[in-house]
Amino acid sequence: MIGLDQFHHIFRDKMQFFFDTSAILARILLLIAIFFGLKNYRIVQKKEKWYLFYLLFVFFIEYASLTVAKIKINEGSNAFLYPCYIAGEFFTITGIFIKKLNFSRHYFIVTGILSLFFLTADKVLIHFQYNNDYSKAVSNIIMISIIGFSLIQDIKNVKNKNPFQNIDKIFFLYFTISIFIFILQQQLLSFPISYFSALWIINNILIIIVYSFFIYTLLKLKK
Repeated sequence: MIGLDQFHHIFRDKMQFFFDTSAILARILLLIAIFFGLKNYRIVQKKEKWYLFYLLFVFFIEYASLTVAKIKINEGSNAFLYPCYIAGEFFTITGIFIKKLNFSRHYFIVTGILSLFFLTADKVLIHFQYNNDYSKAVSNIIMISIIGFSLIQDIKNVKNKNPFQNIDKIFFLYFTISIFIFILQQQLLSFPISYFSALWIINNILIIIVYSFFIYTLLKLKK
């Protein structure tokens, strides 16, 4: 009969294995998506090139994080990339829909200012015990709102279909669930690290789905 300590040990190892595997698969799919994105860059419409900018940004952050982690200057030395990720993700995602919805270029000034805020908020508001998880939650809510508005416009204009609409839908799902993941992780602070791994496996699976949709969409583009 398996004891409680042994069960926790097995559970931790399993969660770590699935976490590592899903993270590696996500990175592989990101590379494949970027490959097809660059290959089809010329045939992607000007307004839709922001989807590719998003992929390239995530690639930069992902592999910058891996590089810093390998250097191992000190524990948590890649933590400075987190606000960069939040700000850059926010700017590229909102950029996609500002272009898609034909919003004024002035909206880029607004999202640019908000991105700079997310980039520096943890330093500027340090006396208010502000942390980057707040920035992540706020940025996700704004992104969900603009993506949701875009999806409503797509429903109203059924004839104006484009191959990237499926990516918009999975974006909406991904960023919505991400908010709950960040809320839940605060509730799991007193639990073993394996519980965090289980939570982030869900996040990795969602990212895998996002990149898979990118690959499928880019493969279906016609010259």
